[in-house]
Amino acid sequence: MTRVQYAPGLYYEAVPPAVEPSPLRSDVAGFIGRTRRGPVGQAVRVTGWREYLVAFGGLVEDADTPYALQGYFANGGDVAHVVRLLGVPPSKTLDDLTATAIWDLTQPDRAVAAVGSAWDPRQGSFTSGAIRIRASSPGTWGNGLRVKPLYRQKSTSGRPEIDLIVHAADEPIEQLIGLDPGQIVDQVAERSLLIWLELLPAPLGPPAQGDGPRLLHWADVVLGGALESSAPLSEDYLAGLDLLGDENEVALVAMPDLIGDLGAAAALDVQQQAAARADALHDRLVLVDLPRDYLDSVAATGRIDEFRSADLGDAARAAAAYHPWLAVQDPLGGTANPLRQIPPCGHVAGLISRYDRQRGAQYTPANATLEGAIDVATSYALDERASLNDAGVNVVRCMPGRGVQVWGGRTLNRDDPWRFVAHRRLIHRLVRAIRQVAEPLVFDNNGPALWLALARAVTTILVEAYRAGGLKGDRPDQAFRVRCDATNNPPEETYLGRVLCEIDVAPAVPMEFITLRVALSDSGTLDVFEK
Repeated sequence: MTRVQYAPGLYYEAVPPAVEPSPLRSDVAGFIGRTRRGPVGQAVRVTGWREYLVAFGGLVEDADTPYALQGYFANGGDVAHVVRLLGVPPSKTLDDLTATAIWDLTQPDRAVAAVGSAWDPRQGSFTSGAIRIRASSPGTWGNGLRVKPLYRQKSTSGRPEIDLIVHAADEPIEQLIGLDPGQIVDQVAERSLLIWLELLPAPLGPPAQGDGPRLLHWADVVLGGALESSAPLSEDYLAGLDLLGDENEVALVAMPDLIGDLGAAAALDVQQQAAARADALHDRLVLVDLPRDYLDSVAATGRIDEFRSADLGDAARAAAAYHPWLAVQDPLGGTANPLRQIPPCGHVAGLISRYDRQRGAQYTPANATLEGAIDVATSYALDERASLNDAGVNVVRCMPGRGVQVWGGRTLNRDDPWRFVAHRRLIHRLVRAIRQVAEPLVFDNNGPALWLALARAVTTILVEAYRAGGLKGDRPDQAFRVRCDATNNPPEETYLGRVLCEIDVAPAVPMEFITLRVALSDSGTLDVFEK
């Protein structure tokens, strides 16, 4: 949203059309981590880097998530859902981590032609009253934020107005011009990204006399008092996964700060749970970051398949690991430290998102250059890269003349047909589309008419996938099969109120069939299973 003031009291506001979320999309990433500012514990949808800056602020020295999101959008990411995490120290609350200050209305720095009093938000005068100014979100970013108030008894509109000029470090200056004194709290809440106002009780005083001051200035109100946050805990990340699980649009999951916040061992547990949850939903992929010194720890332990050691089983097909970390430009590092090492998940998510929209979910996101990556944190020898490949880790390499590229498109599951990222994402896309067409049928009468309608809807989706090159075969009947009739819906199933639709699909390479089962129940639920 762009707000431009042409003259006092005259504004032009341009509001871009909203892009509605769609559960059919398979190119949208969800990020969980720490940001400069913004809502805590909410999944916020942003469309582009500029919108992210508006909602969460810019880069911050102690968090990798903003850098990862910058890489996501630089590589073609279109939409992201962001969950901001903020660790709260013991015995503290989010209020303790939020900067505040008191604006004393009775102590103007300068008044012009003061005759009596003019305005109090509760009484109609300046003789008493105060307003608490609070940073719009927790974090030390609000410490030092400055608000410059100005009151005019008569503006060009002929009514009293208040201007608030808001200065925050590393943020654009915010000018809240022409606020209605009687509606100042609501108007600031609507227009400001940086502050909220709260009216404080004031003792009853004498009624206002005269016309009041024509102009009032106050000294800058400086916010402070926000305590340092602590690192988020495992339960914070799991709560973030719950929030993303409720967002049907999210198809990729990234947690750039996870290892730095929890350490490798605790991060591994969260990654495993994230993969298990993603596999249960059948429609998303977790992008796993490995510790920066991953191969060093392997040399000491003799194990390279640490992630799979927890016996994830089929859930490993819902996770893909990329390594090593990336070196990116860091404007906060100055000339002494111009580069910063960050996990690759954000840049890779952007590449997957771009390829999804350009070529389809069935296209392998590999042998492609990552924009915004200057180098890799570690260059591996041929035998080390072979070890990573054997473990299902997709290697990121810096190629002379070609930049930083992704080499590999495998999940952490070694078993065909679940080992390839392209196959998994094709299945995720099909599951989303099948849900879209099947859910309106859940309350139809269970019988041949419903079976035929469901089979036709699913066949239409599969024909589209075949024509897009996502399925193998010279003819559609070689690429997929759909069964929804009396053979897989016997009377006992119908009596229980269930409808089963079995779907065999053959991804482009290799030509091996994967079976999906779609189950509708009389309670109105729809489930998709893989065999």
